[in-house]
Amino acid sequence: MKLSACMIAKDEEKNIARCIESYKDVVDEIIVVDTGSIDKTVEIAKTLGAKVYYYEWNNHFAEAKNFAIDHAKGDWIVFLDADEYFVNNTAQNIIPLIQRLNPSFNTIACKMKNIDYVNGKMLDEITHVRIFRRDGNIRYINSIHEILVDKTKNKILKAFLTDEKELLIHHTGYSLSDRGKKAERNLELLLLELDKAPDTPTIYHYISDCYFAIKDWEKSIEYARLFIHSGTKFVGYNVKPHQNIIDSMLRLKFNADAILEEIHIAINKFPRHPYFRFYLANLLYDFKKYDEAYNEYLMTLKLQEEYEDIEINSMPANIHYVYSFTGIIACYRNNHEDALNCFVKSLNLEKTQPDHLRRLLMIIKDFPVEDIILLLNSIYNKDDKEDLDFLVTTMAGVPLPQVLAYYSTLRIKKYGSDDLTVVYMLLANRQYDKTFAIAQKCLHEDPSNKTFAAIVAVSALMNGNGEYLDWVEEHASEQMQRFVKAMTKYEVFVFSQEYKEEYLNLMIHLYLFGTKEILNRGVQLAQYFGEKIIYAELGDLFFKYENYTVALELYQRYMTQAEVKKDDLVNRIYTVGLCWYKLREYEKAVTSFIEAYDLGYRRNDIYEFLRWSMDRLPKGNRLEERFLEIVAKIKI
Repeated sequence: MKLSACMIAKDEEKNIARCIESYKDVVDEIIVVDTGSIDKTVEIAKTLGAKVYYYEWNNHFAEAKNFAIDHAKGDWIVFLDADEYFVNNTAQNIIPLIQRLNPSFNTIACKMKNIDYVNGKMLDEITHVRIFRRDGNIRYINSIHEILVDKTKNKILKAFLTDEKELLIHHTGYSLSDRGKKAERNLELLLLELDKAPDTPTIYHYISDCYFAIKDWEKSIEYARLFIHSGTKFVGYNVKPHQNIIDSMLRLKFNADAILEEIHIAINKFPRHPYFRFYLANLLYDFKKYDEAYNEYLMTLKLQEEYEDIEINSMPANIHYVYSFTGIIACYRNNHEDALNCFVKSLNLEKTQPDHLRRLLMIIKDFPVEDIILLLNSIYNKDDKEDLDFLVTTMAGVPLPQVLAYYSTLRIKKYGSDDLTVVYMLLANRQYDKTFAIAQKCLHEDPSNKTFAAIVAVSALMNGNGEYLDWVEEHASEQMQRFVKAMTKYEVFVFSQEYKEEYLNLMIHLYLFGTKEILNRGVQLAQYFGEKIIYAELGDLFFKYENYTVALELYQRYMTQAEVKKDDLVNRIYTVGLCWYKLREYEKAVTSFIEAYDLGYRRNDIYEFLRWSMDRLPKGNRLEERFLEIVAKIKI
């Protein structure tokens, strides 16, 4: 038995060697049909032993591929595009696979993973036929988006489906960054064949894809529906029109009920496909129906684990989101052990998500420093510059100065430094003299830099050096001068709302790098603002950093000292309930939630937190009757 490898190519010098080298040791001949290259494609192909034929391009992919087949002599044909290649040396399994194949099979289908060639991340996976018996009736059809068919009357191809451990292909022909350009090119060709669509409805499918790629959501929906209504089955791509419709509706901000209806249509049609459960989970999460969303995320994971279908599946590239959302919901439930496990799984799949890392760090911030570093080192490579940069940048916004100092020092020792990395390291190590000197220099170079303005002030305040404080009072912005004077000399000022942004920025840096005593002095500055909304905004800052005790005090000051509009008051009372909930003061939490409900708070999250709080209180407590009344109204 002989094996031929075929390919059509144009200007593929970056890809062709990788493709050919992935199978050249197992094939008997390599056929490359060049359709007009002006780079080194042909030269590289010949160097690798390929027979090169030339084809005058006529905008017809199927005819070019059939031209290649006509030159093949093998019993079976491997037909990959130049930007496809077998991975993990799986091409070695092709001949043994064919030898044990039942003669009734004339094609072999295998898993293909589409990889974004810009960032190397997986986009989705699908099953494709890339190996087939050389038979005069097995030919490609369609000028674009060509497919393999058996042209024998009343006969269809019979494919043997391999496991990805046996055969696996990576495809690097697409990137989210430039798919619009390719879609515009393809759309132009497809619209020329639109009159054929009633007889070849797959044209509707491809047109829908193109419109989606160029962000014409309405047209994408229109052509997706035309394909679905045709009743045509398109092996591997039957789910795609439904995804185009749902994704387009989401982008067009359709009514949630209409989107939910489309999701359920797809779930009923493809009950084993995980991606539609993912849509449902995300929508429930947006509705703030967290328990229902959590269960749907778990169902998504279960379906993905069991998934063996051949339909295109984008779920593997999005599993890290499933874990992150279940982690967030676990945090909401005060189940930090579950949350920690979820965020670790998420980051092990996609480690450059700053929000996921920040949430993990906030969970483990009270762990021993050595344990935190050990955990992070299991996820990140401390010898990799990009990993170190990501860690330092993200941790600069989390109150873990010793851990930040560890990774900042590593970054500087291995790869040099920029001023901000050095400053973070020095601040974390409490070397305020050096911090002040660098931040002072940077502020001279860029007086508008708010980060270095705050760092100069924090360094001077923490050091207590009179010269440093005098410099801030003379050279910093008017706002920062007054903040420092009020904190050190106890001068009294009236701050306008224009001071708010710089004040809150200072407070963030004091929270991250200051002592409790200095931070408290910073909090006291809020009393000098004319508009007392500053207490609420400062409370939000402490809430973000999970210092719920201080957040509670600030919210209470706001509600007692300011004339608060009803809508804002309702939201603040609800947030007070959240603070009590996170502090595990569940009776106080329920009291606040009920007060917010009675004043008109009706978003779904209040029912979730009410239920979770009541579940932690003893049965027959004084609030149970009112809680049951609220629950009864929800059901109505």
